[in-house]
Amino acid sequence: MIKIALVDDDLQHLQLMKSYIDRYSIQEHIQLSVREFCNGLNFVEDYDGSFDVVFLDIEMPHLDGLEAAHRIRMADQSVGIIFVTNMAQYAIRGYEVNAIDFIVKPVQYYVFTDKLKKAIWFSHMNTEKEIVIDTGDTIIKLGTSRITYIEKDKNYLVYHTKKEAFRVRGTIGDVEVTLNREGFSKCISGCLVNLKYVTKASKDTVWLDEVQLPISRQRRKEFKEELMKYMGGIY
Repeated sequence: MIKIALVDDDLQHLQLMKSYIDRYSIQEHIQLSVREFCNGLNFVEDYDGSFDVVFLDIEMPHLDGLEAAHRIRMADQSVGIIFVTNMAQYAIRGYEVNAIDFIVKPVQYYVFTDKLKKAIWFSHMNTEKEIVIDTGDTIIKLGTSRITYIEKDKNYLVYHTKKEAFRVRGTIGDVEVTLNREGFSKCISGCLVNLKYVTKASKDTVWLDEVQLPISRQRRKEFKEELMKYMGGIY
């Protein structure tokens, strides 16, 4: 279920965007939940971090869209923000809050859905998944973005981060399922690499800054393909 917020003081335009979402949901057979807000102040006050995408009008009374976005970004870095405006020159400030894009009114259906797809992808790529690992002495909740790579050590797995490593019982097969579509790829049968941290890759070696890991002949083609997909925003 993708959760979408529509924030606009123009009720007619609010209903137009809602109709576009309903139409897109039927056409693409995708579940979309929509909540409407008629001003930025109510949106910020009621914000609970549950939205995946926000279509945010820039020009609103009480609290404009840019200020509302600044306040939201303080609590939520993963939500995809699309600004909606009558004047495109205002939208350039969207870089301040890492906005995905902007739409100029009046909004057309195919332009709207193109931006919606883009925002959904952004939200997915920036949503932090957490895993719980038990070292025996300590139970740790570890965000996947902190993991640089995971290597097999006999009956154990070693989770490496930039600052430390955690050794726990487990198998590469199990953790590979858990991290499916989280941007990890096997360079050899006993090592999963977070593609986010790859700085260079050759035929038989991958670099994560100073760390060098081998790429096996069996995994060479698949690893390269998965790295290229990740770098191209297709993963």
